[in-house]
Amino acid sequence: MINVLAGSENDAALIARAAGTAARVVTDAVQFTNGDGPVECLILGCRHPIPPETIELLRDIERKRLWMPLILVTDREPEAVRRLSGVKTSAVVWFADLQTALPLEIEAARGSVPLLRLAEQAGDAKLPPSLRTALPYSLRAATDRPARSVKELAAAGRYSPITLSKAFSAWHDGRTTLSRFLEALVILRARQLRASGLGWKRVSAHLGFARETLQRKSKRWPGCTLVQLEKVPPDRLLTALVEQFLQPTRLRDPRNRVPDSGSRNA
Repeated sequence: MINVLAGSENDAALIARAAGTAARVVTDAVQFTNGDGPVECLILGCRHPIPPETIELLRDIERKRLWMPLILVTDREPEAVRRLSGVKTSAVVWFADLQTALPLEIEAARGSVPLLRLAEQAGDAKLPPSLRTALPYSLRAATDRPARSVKELAAAGRYSPITLSKAFSAWHDGRTTLSRFLEALVILRARQLRASGLGWKRVSAHLGFARETLQRKSKRWPGCTLVQLEKVPPDRLLTALVEQFLQPTRLRDPRNRVPDSGSRNA
């Protein structure tokens, strides 16, 4: 899903048509950054002059939504370029070039996000149908609110929890479980949110787990307290997650590699 927020209904409709069928127009900043379901890209449309509150929203997304593609659509004006000089986005697209440039930038932005790249790889891998559906969903969801349990993931993919758990366990020859993988995604997202400057109280509220629960999960994977977790770079944590839980997917295609995080360039 691609969330689209713009300063007018007309601009939102223009952007949504250019973005394609995955686009969903929202009406406020809360829906934009915290919509229902996994969001793969955020597109913000704003005409010149860009107001201060839009710049602040962009900076807030940069702090709190690590690895989330963010595309700004605006007018080709020197002043707009100047205002954006200190803001990091995946891309800036001019309204005049919307139809031709936006689809290409969306594709490039999706490819720059490690969890979304992994989701694409999992969807293309030679896996049981249940995992080929569930793994991409879980990875996309982890860019915001990871699935809280196997039961929740199963409901989203319309498979039974037992079917998913058995398929994942068999895929790993019984060395780990789907529940452990989902817990690892929760801890990865928790570390991202903490790195964005949120305190553990707000991290807990966002993920829907008490701090004590996050502490237990962190002690199981990667094996440290939350205080120790704060010292682990998110990229290193992602690499560890891939190596422990997703290596079989990557090994099926020798062209795949452990992803590193892409930085936004204005």
